[in-house]
Amino acid sequence: MRIDLSTNESQPMRVAKALVVDDLPDARRIVGERLRRVGFDLRYAEDGLSALGIFGKTQPDLVVTDQQMPRLDGIGLVRRLRKISEVPVVMITAFASIADCEEAMRVGANRYLQFRRDLDRIGPVACDLVRGLAPDLGAQPHESMAGMTAMEARRRAQQEFRRVLQTNLVECRGNVAEMARRMGKDRSTIRYHLCRFGMLGENVGTSARSEWDVAFEEPD
Repeated sequence: MRIDLSTNESQPMRVAKALVVDDLPDARRIVGERLRRVGFDLRYAEDGLSALGIFGKTQPDLVVTDQQMPRLDGIGLVRRLRKISEVPVVMITAFASIADCEEAMRVGANRYLQFRRDLDRIGPVACDLVRGLAPDLGAQPHESMAGMTAMEARRRAQQEFRRVLQTNLVECRGNVAEMARRMGKDRSTIRYHLCRFGMLGENVGTSARSEWDVAFEEPD
């Protein structure tokens, strides 16, 4: 099945194109497979500089990029893309960080996903972006980021990081050590953010069971 972006039935089918950018071949393949399953025609690049050249030649409808890459990283790529295009951009990272998430949103990424946690969400998020549907947390597709204030970028980044943190809290059943391993942080940092978002309570020694229970509470 292909994603048809033609505007009416009289036009020939225009298949949605996605550009996957990652310096690791296995990561490109894994992400590309998720996008292929939902109907994207794929292009690949191994770093930001290569991606810019391919983008100019193919004009994809979506860019999915890793954050840490040689020559030109994901942040630099998004910054360069926003000078020439409002194409939807999904940034993926192996280690979620609220500072990196904030920076990605500020320069113009539409979504910020964690590689290990969000692989199965890449396809649905990508479809929503190219079809013009509002994703649950990120920016509207083709929304210009030029007017986003630092406060708005920080608010959006905190929303995204809270979602990543809460997902890990549930899936790790409140095991802070496992959360730290998955997110590439030390345990004290994880506990700090859990307390900051009201997921752990004032006592950092709260049991795993109470952490698990609070993960299902509605956010403020």
